[in-house]
Amino acid sequence: MNTNNRAFGESFRDYFKIGDLVTWKLYKQHGNTGEIVPYEMTGVITDIYKSKMSGRCVWYAKVFEAGTGQFYNMSLLTLTLIKN
Repeated sequence: MNTNNRAFGESFRDYFKIGDLVTWKLYKQHGNTGEIVPYEMTGVITDIYKSKMSGRCVWYAKVFEAGTGQFYNMSLLTLTLIKN
């Protein structure tokens, strides 16, 4: 079995930088129907870092979402860069 020592999401690391505007989906359960509903979120990357998760390093971005004023720690794999 071929093992890879690279951090998960490392191939995405060069696509993002601090200050980039990104989107992602946040899934929430609808209170009345119980249906899982995706919400499109938009924010600005304030930090990019590696963290160990379940024994493997993973690349994350700390993203400020202006609509809610909250910070989200998102895997780089879940983000989409908004280009001009």
